[in-house]
Amino acid sequence: MRISNNNKVLYFILSMSLMIGLFYGEDSSGSGGSIADFISTWPLVENPLNFDCGCEMKFPLHYYIASLIYQISQSEFFLKFTYCIAALAVPILLYKCLEIKYPKLNKDNLFLFSLIILLLPTFRSAAIWPNTHLTAIIFFLISVYFFLKWEIKKDYKNLNRELIFTIIFMSLTVYTRQMYAMIFLYFVLIYFQKLKFKDFLKTCFIIFSFSIPGIIFVFYYPIILTGTFNSNLYNSLLVNSSIISFYLIPFYFLLFAYNKNRVDLINLKNITVLFFIILMVWTMSQSFNYNFKMGGGYFLKLSLIMFDDFYFFYLTSVIGFFLLYLLGKENPNNVILILLILFGFSARILFPKYFEPMLIILLFFVFNTKLPQMFLKEKRNIFIYGTYMLIYLITGIINHAFQITKTL
Repeated sequence: MRISNNNKVLYFILSMSLMIGLFYGEDSSGSGGSIADFISTWPLVENPLNFDCGCEMKFPLHYYIASLIYQISQSEFFLKFTYCIAALAVPILLYKCLEIKYPKLNKDNLFLFSLIILLLPTFRSAAIWPNTHLTAIIFFLISVYFFLKWEIKKDYKNLNRELIFTIIFMSLTVYTRQMYAMIFLYFVLIYFQKLKFKDFLKTCFIIFSFSIPGIIFVFYYPIILTGTFNSNLYNSLLVNSSIISFYLIPFYFLLFAYNKNRVDLINLKNITVLFFIILMVWTMSQSFNYNFKMGGGYFLKLSLIMFDDFYFFYLTSVIGFFLLYLLGKENPNNVILILLILFGFSARILFPKYFEPMLIILLFFVFNTKLPQMFLKEKRNIFIYGTYMLIYLITGIINHAFQITKTL
């Protein structure tokens, strides 16, 4: 089936909206967060070797790429425009991955869903104010593309090109945003499960070879690791589960609302687990002392704006843990990936950009779950989820214009 003209027009409209956002300096991801990040890291764009600039330390691959574009053009606007053009290719890449993963589903539905990425505030802001997140997402999606190709071929006896390219682009992803190392660890687990031990050792050697530049970089600049972990797990777990709930709630709500077998969800075991989750969240809330002025996610800010307390935020944390429990029930590997995400992304400041759109990509391509297949069958589901994200985008633009969360 060919892509409908309506979807092609929608792609054009959303592309133009990104260009309009570029013209007006849109930063819908927060109250000027992407702008501040762009300004603070500009010395690294001018000189990627300027490690003493006082910027937040990350692996420098993004800045080498951005610097190359800037040195060619000597134009800040051209750099932004180039990244916006690159961002417009991401829905196409996402669609190609969906085609591989769900070959029997309506291709028009798949393309329509891929366009939702152009509504995500963090994605748009990362394109308009070029930062590491867009670069990482591009490399990550390319890696996922080859990973899916590798799984489809089921050629687990040889180190084929799909496996090699998966490793190469996953390495580039980590060298752009080191937090993706957690996802790389999960890929290694899959290799261990599917490859013969001899081939697994060869794969590990290749991965280690690609990691050598990073090991050297960390040896000389150990500060790069300080921003990726924080010992206050109470804050991290509550914030992470709340942020995750924001993206998962619509999927589960839609499938629950239109599923005739709702009784499967409401049973004694699930109710018991929910009770323990509530108890766990209540216990952690007693030590919750997160600086809500810096990140924290949509629901945390909404809780403060609407109710001037954290109770609604705690409720979303409960929902997030419960939905992750449902996801974990489907496959033991899901539990491992969930734990890597929950505990791996433990930092002093937690932003939605850490999960957006990474979590959606993982849900549709890496997690072992029937949820995406069921969701993508109905165009109604995609429209509702797209509307949900459109509201999210509009509120982000309003927040940027009126600096609402700055006054919390």
